Amino acid sequence: MPAEEKDSAATNRLLDLLRSQQTGKSTTEGNASGTADTVSSTESATNEFEDSPPTSTISSNIVPDPIVDQPASPPEADKSVSSEEIMAKLGNIGSKKKEADQEQTRSKSPVEAKAEPSSPLVDSVAQGTAAALTDPSLAPAQDQEIDRGNSEKIAELDLEPELDTQRIEAEHFQVHKSVKPPVKILDLLFEFSNWALGIRRKITIQSTSDSIRIMKILSVGSRNLVQSMEEYNLPYETEDEKITHWDELLSLLLDKLDPKLWKTDTMFRTYSSQIETQTKVFKAPPVKGKEINDLITWSAKKNLPFSADNINIDYQILESLKDEVKKSIIIGVGNNETITHLSDLYKKRKFDLQTVTTIPFLDWQTFKHCYPDRQRGCIAIVHVGKNSTTITMVKSGRMEFNREMAVGMKDYQKALIQRVMVGNDAVNITEEMAIDYLLRYGIPQDIKQEIPENGISLYKISIFLRPITERMTKEINRSLNYFKKQVADVECQEIYLTGPGASIPHLVKVFNEQLEISTEHLNPLRQGDFEFSDEIGLNYQLIPIFATNFGLALKESSGINLLPTQRKQHFQFRMLNKLSMFVAAVLLPLYLMLGYFSYLETGYTRENVAVMNEQWQKLSEQSQEYFVMLDDLEYLGNYWGYLSNDRINSKNQIKLLKLLSSEVPDNIKVTSLVFRPASSKESGKTIKQDSHVDRIALSGFVRAHAGIADIQLTNFIMRLEGLNLFTSIERETQGSTNSDDTGLIFTLKMGVGI
Repeated sequence: MPAEEKDSAATNRLLDLLRSQQTGKSTTEGNASGTADTVSSTESATNEFEDSPPTSTISSNIVPDPIVDQPASPPEADKSVSSEEIMAKLGNIGSKKKEADQEQTRSKSPVEAKAEPSSPLVDSVAQGTAAALTDPSLAPAQDQEIDRGNSEKIAELDLEPELDTQRIEAEHFQVHKSVKPPVKILDLLFEFSNWALGIRRKITIQSTSDSIRIMKILSVGSRNLVQSMEEYNLPYETEDEKITHWDELLSLLLDKLDPKLWKTDTMFRTYSSQIETQTKVFKAPPVKGKEINDLITWSAKKNLPFSADNINIDYQILESLKDEVKKSIIIGVGNNETITHLSDLYKKRKFDLQTVTTIPFLDWQTFKHCYPDRQRGCIAIVHVGKNSTTITMVKSGRMEFNREMAVGMKDYQKALIQRVMVGNDAVNITEEMAIDYLLRYGIPQDIKQEIPENGISLYKISIFLRPITERMTKEINRSLNYFKKQVADVECQEIYLTGPGASIPHLVKVFNEQLEISTEHLNPLRQGDFEFSDEIGLNYQLIPIFATNFGLALKESSGINLLPTQRKQHFQFRMLNKLSMFVAAVLLPLYLMLGYFSYLETGYTRENVAVMNEQWQKLSEQSQEYFVMLDDLEYLGNYWGYLSNDRINSKNQIKLLKLLSSEVPDNIKVTSLVFRPASSKESGKTIKQDSHVDRIALSGFVRAHAGIADIQLTNFIMRLEGLNLFTSIERETQGSTNSDDTGLIFTLKMGVGI
């Protein structure tokens, strides 16, 4: 850079210093970080001569470059410079520069002058700046017209360099390449489990002191279809009123939800920074039962920032590592008063609030679920919230330590609320402008550019944000060093940035450079758990802001639940209630149907009995006795196979003997009557039920000569066949009873046909 331009830049900065000393205000006034890292205006002015790069003649800042840390130069002796000397020097520099530029312009052709439109711009800027720094009246209207004309020409030529407004890269939030696509059969099982557990619809709500973020999700198998991502900021104005408190805004938003949601399988999970909570990790000796419960209660109440009389406690015992004697226990503690107040807001609207958890546990579970391939080594999860930042240390996939520090995204915004001099104009950066600049430019990387609306140099923006960035990195380093002392031989390998503050552009890059540790955004979409509806124009810069909502939608987030015990039991037995309802819905109609058919059959049977009784009464006594004997024979067939001394079997056999004896003629004597049930022993094959026939072996002899005895036996067999009680009668003769052939011995094998 020419010496004249260096003198001009230095003189401009000296004039700013002089004016700030006269008014008692510095250009860095308004930094609300409240830290000791903020440098004073005098120290900034002292270091400016060596550290600040000459970016533009418009820049009137007095503080050093925020990106490159250079060793502080020794302070120079204070030299008093009068305003007349400064004005004279400015006049000489302006005239020299103007003459040099005019001579350079005359030496170039019109084509070359058109190809280099930056020369007249620099000329007009230099003149306008010098005039504005000395006296506003010294800036003539024609110079302003020239400036506007030059800027319009540059816009027409489209040669103005674009500002570095790079946001979060979308590629970082893609699904990991090793994640397999879902299986349809497993999706059906997930659908059933979602129905049984009551999580077909999910509404996750993140509440802070100045905003509420609502995400509505529909479960589709093992995935979640994000239907909407809504953010409501305070103050929130309606047609009738202006809402300034978070619980009033939450009540209004709950009233806007469809009241039919409480009848469906809708799960509400929430995190609120307004609830007093604390997360602790401690090592417990190998005890069980009441001793471990007492130890957990004592540890939970130790050093609480709120009253320990009315608290909710939930804990999770981690699996012990190999050769580890003590147990690692994660405890979540919450103020029951604030939790009950939040739960009542849902209960009044019949919404079931299922889970209230803490940020360290939520971030840890999100990392465990989304990064199963990075569970070795030591990592840190930095959750940059609105008013605070939470650091969670994870070693070998287990949470070991967490710490909260009182610096957050709001401090970055407050640091930008400044009164900045641009030329001879003072620009007051309001809170709305600060939020806009922070989300557009973040930690500026190209500090030579300016904000188009008002010409504020991004170099100044970077200077304003430097104390907050240094304070945050310093606190993170303190936490890492403390953890390293507690756990020997452990080095933090990676840092995962999440929370609303992670949406600040280039913050990950700055942390990566200043902490000298690999830093990246925590990706809740890495395992393909979420899909987005076509109605959502997804802005990937919103993912860190809604990271808490994504984590609440995962089933692992219910591991630490700070709701009262009676509220948690309502969800613990929900699956059993659903199964009982399912069984009742299936079996009750079947039972009623069977009962109806049984009633019809009973009535039909009663009618048949009544008809048969009428017919029975019309029969004679002999006929009734005959039919009774038939019934007894039927019972004989049905009860065959019972014990030999069975009373019914014996009575039926006696009745059958009586029947046969009434048919036996006098000349035939019965010597034995044997009941032989059908058996497979004879043929060696199993007899089917429909072909099962019981048999009776009737043995005796006929008192007559051989020829007459045979005729009499044949007549007896015919009488037996006429009874229609036997299916078959087989005759076997064994010869005469004596030598004169006067008797005939026989055996009849009769099949019972009843």
